[in-house]
Amino acid sequence: MKRIVLSTLAACLLLTNGGLAAPVPHPAAGQLDRIVGMALESGFLRDSAVQLIDGIGPRLAGSPNGLRAEALAEARFRQAGVPLVRQEAVPVPLWQVHRVSVTLVSPTSFDVEAIALANSASTPPQGLLLPVVDAGHGTPEELEALGEKVRGAALLVRTGVPEGHTWLHRTAKYAAAVKTGAAAFLYAPSAIGQPLRSGTVTLNGAPASIPAFSVPAAFAGWIARLTERHVQPKVRCTLLADRLPATAHNVVADIPGSSPGEMILVGAHLDSWDRAQGAGDNGTGTLVLWQVARVLVDQGLRPRRTIRFVSFTGEEIGLLGSRRYVLDHHQELPAIRAMINLDMIGEPTGFGTMLQPELAPILRKLADQLRGFGLDGKVPDRPGLFSDHQSFLLAGVPIVTVRSRLRPEVAAAYHSAADTMDILDLGRQQRAAAVTAALVWTLANVPELPTHRLSPAEVRDALTAAGVDTSEINLPTEIGH
Repeated sequence: MKRIVLSTLAACLLLTNGGLAAPVPHPAAGQLDRIVGMALESGFLRDSAVQLIDGIGPRLAGSPNGLRAEALAEARFRQAGVPLVRQEAVPVPLWQVHRVSVTLVSPTSFDVEAIALANSASTPPQGLLLPVVDAGHGTPEELEALGEKVRGAALLVRTGVPEGHTWLHRTAKYAAAVKTGAAAFLYAPSAIGQPLRSGTVTLNGAPASIPAFSVPAAFAGWIARLTERHVQPKVRCTLLADRLPATAHNVVADIPGSSPGEMILVGAHLDSWDRAQGAGDNGTGTLVLWQVARVLVDQGLRPRRTIRFVSFTGEEIGLLGSRRYVLDHHQELPAIRAMINLDMIGEPTGFGTMLQPELAPILRKLADQLRGFGLDGKVPDRPGLFSDHQSFLLAGVPIVTVRSRLRPEVAAAYHSAADTMDILDLGRQQRAAAVTAALVWTLANVPELPTHRLSPAEVRDALTAAGVDTSEINLPTEIGH
């Protein structure tokens, strides 16, 4: 397949209208009605779901299925009528697991269900025989209380945090385990019955230094009871895996605008873990992205600001696609007046911003215009991390969010083998597409869009004030780098 990389915004702004009419003013209610009505038409979205989720399924970045998904994304943008579509190469490590096992060897013998966490280190072929130390939720306070017991042990840590504690991402818990001298990392759900979940242990896709495994909550409970009785459990952990150099692609599609140097960027990560179909994470966001592209092209009007759609690769293994985009397009970042990230999108409930409170009046007005969707009219302004918007937020780009409510089945299937088409209600994706399309069209066409770029100090201070753990985040010292 021929791949053409266009790295400058000017390249698309200098092109002709391609059949699009003159710019439109602030969207009127009638225009939004047409957008909503077209978004609620199900044919294109449902066909996208069949082709992506059932037709391709698991799509790890850099894998054959990942490349098939990228080709499909390009095809869907073209079928939607987007004038400019291309793929942009992203180097990724292709994670391949050859053998994984965790066996309880003392005080009894038992084969533990286990999966490997991505980017973690391999063991020797014979595995590692290790004592197990229960570290609760793996908070700094719990690790400090354990002291030297952690060194050389398989550290057992649960998801979540104690009530009232700052939330900690799994990568922060893994990094803390490494720093305290643990020899392996066992990660368990907090509640019985929750499935084993895939995930990465590094936020930048880099190789890690100790093996890491996802194990059942029931096994964690067993270890806790043994520990309470002062019985020292031991396990043999084995992980043989490779990280092979591979190339994946971001798929970028533009509707050119009339105002030079202004853009609204809408993204959703295309990749998924390899144990299921990636329906909730992130088929939900991808279906909305492609549907919004189709709807806005079909308006037949040229927006004031360029609208760029990006199907990002490599989010699951360390935000690699969005990181690469920010690196390759750093000269264009000032043009992005708003970035919207669609990751695990459910029933739309409202809008939000990250450090852009000036946008609240516009978003409240839009929520009122879309009152039929039951949007709450609130516009929380709070930063967050750990999805593709992170790459843009840390580079000072304004972030706007579509808040939504996931079906319980979708939330429960997160990163697990249960993340299949069966858990989706595509009606929710249609409604999310309608609300998102109205949002994008509004941001692309209001005469004055009061967003502003952020300085590194503003980003750092806001994340700290919001209680966001940044221990494993390389915060910028200079915007755009």
